[in-house]
Amino acid sequence: MEILPNNSIDQTLHYMAAIAERQRLTSANIANAHTPGYTARSVNFSDLLKTDNPFETQLSQKMGSKLSEISTDTGTPVDLQKELIDMQKNLLFYSMTTRRASTIFSSLKAASQVGR
Repeated sequence: MEILPNNSIDQTLHYMAAIAERQRLTSANIANAHTPGYTARSVNFSDLLKTDNPFETQLSQKMGSKLSEISTDTGTPVDLQKELIDMQKNLLFYSMTTRRASTIFSSLKAASQVGR
């Protein structure tokens, strides 16, 4: 059985928060693609994953997420083709992260049943 580092669940939660933020920005870009004067916003996963506190608590949700402060205005119009590609990449990251979470929880479940 694999021994999990203490922060495996923490890292997975952090990745999920980053994926959610990237999806929110991509969706906003697509929704506003034809809005006059709207310019695309982007976020880099490496920037998202360097945040001090990756967890969304009830208080942070009410006050606003740190993750949303990391997005930048590109100053260019929305390229729908690029946004759709980014959305597909995000789906792949989500799939890999949920599989990792499933593996972690399966390992924890197996470990909790040892000696019963």
